[in-house]
Amino acid sequence: MSQQASTRRANLSHAQQSKLRADDRRREILREENVKRLTAEKLLEANMASEERVENKRFLCRLQLEARERDMDQALFQENEARLLKEQQLEQEERLAKELQRMKMEKLRDEKFRQQIRENSVELRELEAKLKAGYMNRERAAQLAEKHLLEVDEQNREAEIAKTMRENHNKALEAQTAKERERYDESVRHQEQLEKQLLEQEKKKQDAYEEFLKEKLMIDEIVRKIYEEDQRELEKKLGKQRATQRYITEFKKKRDE
Repeated sequence: MSQQASTRRANLSHAQQSKLRADDRRREILREENVKRLTAEKLLEANMASEERVENKRFLCRLQLEARERDMDQALFQENEARLLKEQQLEQEERLAKELQRMKMEKLRDEKFRQQIRENSVELRELEAKLKAGYMNRERAAQLAEKHLLEVDEQNREAEIAKTMRENHNKALEAQTAKERERYDESVRHQEQLEKQLLEQEKKKQDAYEEFLKEKLMIDEIVRKIYEEDQRELEKKLGKQRATQRYITEFKKKRDE
């Protein structure tokens, strides 16, 4: 906060200082709530599978938290600044109005008194001149008061210009934040598209592998059947050979007898 704002706070009444402390406390509570919310979001992000997505979401949360804090701080500051300026302006206007009214009443009293002097005694003209000089001094004081009021108006105009500049700066920050959020959303969409493509490729590989297993099972079944059929044929041949061999052996045995 600037030195001028600190001087204004030092000149505030007890009620105004209490309200400022309450505003500071409310801002601190809001900041603590934002920190708690950010901590909860970090705990939630810890359970996410994708490290890159967690980092992107954490970056967006930081942007949103910083934007909310800037908005709250700026809103509270502008509110306090406007209230202080308004209160000071009202106080200055009231003092000036009272001073002008007092000088007006004194002028009327002086004029009435001078009229009485002129009517009652010519010898007191010197006193009238002195009173007239005093009136001229009061006129100069009124001019100084009017000049001070013009200076106050100029300060108010400068404050409005500063407020407009702050608002423009905040709008620029919001636009920059929006662009960063848009870039983040685009990166998230790109990441999701890549993940979708990877999932599709993985599914195609899985489908191809399952198809390969099916074909392999079919081929293994065919090979098994061919092998079993060959085994049966071989057993038949061996059976015939053994039968032929037994026949020859029996024939030779009978012939030798």
